[in-house]
Amino acid sequence: MSLTQDAQTPTIVTPQILLANHLKALKLPTFAREYDKVAIEAAQDRADYPRYLLRLCELERIDRERRNIERRIRQAHFPQTKSLDTFDFTAQPSLNKALVLELARCEWIETRQNCIALGPSGTGKTHIGLALGLVACQKNYSVAFTTAAALVHELMEARDERRLRALQKHLNAVRLLIVDELGYVPFTAVGAELFFEVLSQRYERGATLITSNLPFDEWTSVFGSERLTGALLDRLTHHVHILEMNGESYRLATSKKAQRRSAQGPNPPAKTSTNGDADRKI
Repeated sequence: MSLTQDAQTPTIVTPQILLANHLKALKLPTFAREYDKVAIEAAQDRADYPRYLLRLCELERIDRERRNIERRIRQAHFPQTKSLDTFDFTAQPSLNKALVLELARCEWIETRQNCIALGPSGTGKTHIGLALGLVACQKNYSVAFTTAAALVHELMEARDERRLRALQKHLNAVRLLIVDELGYVPFTAVGAELFFEVLSQRYERGATLITSNLPFDEWTSVFGSERLTGALLDRLTHHVHILEMNGESYRLATSKKAQRRSAQGPNPPAKTSTNGDADRKI
């Protein structure tokens, strides 16, 4: 029995297809996308093979770092993206700008310290928290952002669904935990204990940033227990950076400016001279 010509002809796989498969298996998407273009540029520049590979490696590393930053930002669950570049420090003269810039270096995260931002509503505490969280993501730290009320709700829900240990493990693993708006909603006894347990487990194991509209001596109104509040503050303030933000509410100030502009009405039209060019100053 004779074989057909098609059966005798082996399937030829081009080097380009093999290379694409290998680079995909090695998880080098930038290599796969750019190697041909970089080869042309290297030939034009008369670059040798090591320089050609160096260019590809640099592109792959830059792209990988960008993707990692984007992934960490998504996993942080920021409600919005804020940066220090857009924060108006002149509107909050009580805020220690030098300390904020020092915190942006993220050494306090590396040494597992804490940061607490205190001040009335509208003074930019959330903005600072989001900005420091963004910087941390950019510096290769894992971040989790939540409000105090949402965290307690999630903890109680996880307890009811028998997945509390898994949630606590996740919260303990992140390098920076940001808890916003502590003080707006009082906790139940169970909620306060679950909240305390999270921060207690993170003590000297991970960095925590908390924003609150209440001074420390009023935190008992949130937790409902002087003993629990004292134990929590003892752990939080052992290694802590405190940001005091006691200025006027930014939102309130903006609203007042808008009202003043509205009260003034439109600008009156410029007066025109009846003497034409004779009234112009030379």
